[in-house]
Amino acid sequence: MDVPASLLDFSLIQGSALDRRRSLARPRRTSRPTRILVLTLVGWLPLLALSLFQGEPAVLRSFLRDMGIHVEFLVSLPLLIAAERYIDLSLGAAVRQFVVSELIDEKDLATFEGIARGVMRLRRNATIEAGLLVASLAVSFMDLPHQANPVWLHSEPGGPRTLAGWWYLVVSMPLIRFLVLRWLWRGVLWASFLFRVSRLRLTLVPTHPDTAGGLGFLGTCQASFALIVLAVASTLTAQRLARAPSADYTDYALHLLAFAILCLGIVFAPLVFFSRQLLRAKRRGDHAFSGVAAWHSRRFEERWFHREPPAGQELLGAPEFSSLVDLGSSFTVARRMRWFPVDIRAAVAVFSAAMAPMVPLLLADRRFLEVLLALGKSVL
Repeated sequence: MDVPASLLDFSLIQGSALDRRRSLARPRRTSRPTRILVLTLVGWLPLLALSLFQGEPAVLRSFLRDMGIHVEFLVSLPLLIAAERYIDLSLGAAVRQFVVSELIDEKDLATFEGIARGVMRLRRNATIEAGLLVASLAVSFMDLPHQANPVWLHSEPGGPRTLAGWWYLVVSMPLIRFLVLRWLWRGVLWASFLFRVSRLRLTLVPTHPDTAGGLGFLGTCQASFALIVLAVASTLTAQRLARAPSADYTDYALHLLAFAILCLGIVFAPLVFFSRQLLRAKRRGDHAFSGVAAWHSRRFEERWFHREPPAGQELLGAPEFSSLVDLGSSFTVARRMRWFPVDIRAAVAVFSAAMAPMVPLLLADRRFLEVLLALGKSVL
């Protein structure tokens, strides 16, 4: 089935209300790196310059030692922007795969197109993105107690903000939070798209090799959000390290493990919408193939075991044996069909992204290094 023209440009990233490019044309290759550089400099460089301009060594020293702020703007922010291209391609390919794989019945194709267009209209809604920006500013002004803030934000507890503190409050913090909120909004849009598509009657194939009726590509698509998980996990880990530099990193691994499990639930939860149809297809495939397999196996036994083999036909190379093997393979695939279209590789990708920031912390833990050295000696 040919992909309709309206789905060729499906995107939850390009053409947003606050995007500088209003056309549907693909951005040039240099545009994204330039945007990463500009936003990083806007969010981080003034903090360094204003801390230096403050003229107090304690303020500059406090800023340079704040690993949380450096990771947030030099690692997480670039990841949040760089992930746009990769995730956008994954989502667009998934939308078109519904049509290419003929999962959407031809009579439902117009409805499917309408769902896609509706999601893209919401993506272009300027009011929603303006609301996200206002929410980012509002949350930023809900300040923490002064005692919890580093010196570069408040030169003294309870005192006025530093110049860098004001820039962080008005510009840097709203910037990073807007990017996170916008990704959350995109995730909601994509989840709503999957929910509405799951209400259509899909032509699932129980014998599909992906053991998900042909929906296995959705697990890979959802795994592309691992980059966003990595960005958030990096910020959380760095902030924890900044607040408690002498903390037990091994103990913190348990908290990060809980975060990783939470991310798995959030990222793959929308695929539960398809479980009902997958279970129906699996049940239908089990019944259908059981009947066919029983009929074929009975005829096979009657032909080769309960009477003399046909004259002039050798047992080796007989076509009945090949058909029996093929039927058995198809029956096995149908029986292994999953009700949840996520494979282990997709889950590992998201889980690894959530736990990745823990690697440098564990390597900095002396006890963990001692365990690694002991294991290395035992192996060698």
